Amino acid sequence: MAYFYNDNNNIVIKGIMCAVPKNKVCVKDFEKQFGKEVVERFIRNTGISKLHRTLETQTASDLGYEAAANLINKLNIPKTDIGLLIFITQSPDYRKPATACILQKRLNLPFECAAFDINLGCSAFVYGNEIIQSLLKNCNKKYGLLIIAETSSKLAAPNDTATTMMFGDAGSVIIYEKQEIEIKNQASATLLMTDGNRFKSIIVPSGGFRDMHPDNEYYIASDGKKYSKYYSFMDGVGVFSFAVTDVVESIRKFLNKYHKNIEDYDYVLLHQANNLIIKQIAHKLLIPNNKLLYSLQEYGNTSGVSIPLTISNVFGNKHEGNKHILAVGYGIGLSWGVADLFINTNNIFNIIETDEHYDEGIIK
Repeated sequence: MAYFYNDNNNIVIKGIMCAVPKNKVCVKDFEKQFGKEVVERFIRNTGISKLHRTLETQTASDLGYEAAANLINKLNIPKTDIGLLIFITQSPDYRKPATACILQKRLNLPFECAAFDINLGCSAFVYGNEIIQSLLKNCNKKYGLLIIAETSSKLAAPNDTATTMMFGDAGSVIIYEKQEIEIKNQASATLLMTDGNRFKSIIVPSGGFRDMHPDNEYYIASDGKKYSKYYSFMDGVGVFSFAVTDVVESIRKFLNKYHKNIEDYDYVLLHQANNLIIKQIAHKLLIPNNKLLYSLQEYGNTSGVSIPLTISNVFGNKHEGNKHILAVGYGIGLSWGVADLFINTNNIFNIIETDEHYDEGIIK
């Protein structure tokens, strides 16, 4: 297991802001397509009743940009002091260049800013949180931006009841600040894991360089449903089993490694995959319901954005002081991780809704 630990931490989360599209979809509207019984069962099992979805011209980077531009302005952060921009997505603007470069330009950040993409999904936050803290410690700049955004709905198969009602779109920014003095009682601990043996469990087969231009014909997948290679395939049974066994075991090992219990945390924030998975993990780990945080009922499964989005959904403009959170991300890859998270809710802002998009990004 890959553990990362630093008991002399001087990096803090300065603020969090999230953005979702204005376009809101009610899951009950799918009754016309799938029937009332199917939709009601889906809502009951997943807990998802609403989604926000991008317009055709709106991308993940548009949502990330709106969140970042607004938060930089609210916190009055000098752009010359920003030395890192990490963009985590599986919905990039282009195959190349890295979308982080476009965001650096749009945000008008200095040339002296390292900017790059990371291709991760549901584990994006726990990975990104560790990566940006490690880099910022060795950077001569004061601030780093972790932008996570996803438009998973664009790859949901229209006739697949599992994915087309599940995935919402969202973007987020977490701004990290390096302070001159070390912060006591806020040790940074993270566990990161990968099982590439199960890479086919959640996959979009086409579009990469392994299979760039396959026929857009439907095939019968292992679950007996019809799919196109251009849409997301998810082995629901396999992913559920992974979440309630491997992920649960990793949380136990993390807690044992650092001699902690669930009671040591104010809250436990699990990736918002669906309500059934969250409840099963909570049951196995004896997590009381009042320690669980949620956003999926309003926003669906937003992939890697779900952890910061849930924080904003629960604490936006609440000013409830400092919170210690056990954050757990898990999914596509298969990739997962567990992290200690310390946040000051005074710097968590309400979720904004936007239809803005970047016209200059359309290459003609």
